Amino acid sequence: MSQRGSRPKWTPQNTPTHWWGSIRNVIAISLILILSTSLTLIAQNYEPFAHPISVTICVDGTERQVTTVKPIVQTLLHQENISLGEHDVCEPPISERLADGMVVSITRKTFEMKKERVEIAPPVQTRWDRRMTTEPVVIRAGKPGIAEQTRCVWKKDGVVSVEWVQGKRVIKRPTPTIVVRGSQPSRAGTTGRKVMKMVATAYDPGPLSCGPNATGRTAIGMRATKGIIAVDPRVIPLGSRVYVDGYGPAIAADTGGAIKGNKIDVCFDTRREALNWGRRTVTVVILQ
Repeated sequence: MSQRGSRPKWTPQNTPTHWWGSIRNVIAISLILILSTSLTLIAQNYEPFAHPISVTICVDGTERQVTTVKPIVQTLLHQENISLGEHDVCEPPISERLADGMVVSITRKTFEMKKERVEIAPPVQTRWDRRMTTEPVVIRAGKPGIAEQTRCVWKKDGVVSVEWVQGKRVIKRPTPTIVVRGSQPSRAGTTGRKVMKMVATAYDPGPLSCGPNATGRTAIGMRATKGIIAVDPRVIPLGSRVYVDGYGPAIAADTGGAIKGNKIDVCFDTRREALNWGRRTVTVVILQ
């Protein structure tokens, strides 16, 4: 028997009424989910049956009392349009539940880094000359240098709490101040000074004492004259101020090939004075 022109068998699932029922179910479920989500969000920010409470907020140097029904500190701050910076500290924490009479304190903390240029104070170089008084005399004023550095600053509520400097770089070196001073120390009052017994010979700045290449200058460039002594730098550092018993105040400014260990060579202006000194054992006081 031919099936041409036969129609599909009718079932209840193929009717428009059944499709409409399925759509209604989907819409109902969607509405339920939306309503549930909305109620959850509302519950997080508002408690409809909560009683108003009084809270004190301390921020930006002010203190104010507010009344709220918000459940936690974070929502209270949102209510009062108070925002927290990256380093700000809130006490109690923003997740803390509010209570009547609670004090919420916010500390504003900021961190700054800024480059700056600063002066470098000129160092002082002292030159000793026995002919000078004890009062220092500036013969050349120094000039300050310039350095660049980064200053790091932590502030609490606008007040500096911690700061430090890093990355210092010298742009211009300072010029030292040159000071000349002398001294006339007495033989008394040597308590606390280094005292040594030494063998002392004498010399003069001429070629008979210092050889044909004598320049009249010491090992550190000072003029060889009375008040200058030659020392072994391993025993008495060059530049030291000393007092030689029988000779007087002097500066250790020269060296000599024969001056080793506990030996010194005192300078006189003339050959005759050097010969008259001869060779003797003396007490040497290191003053500075």
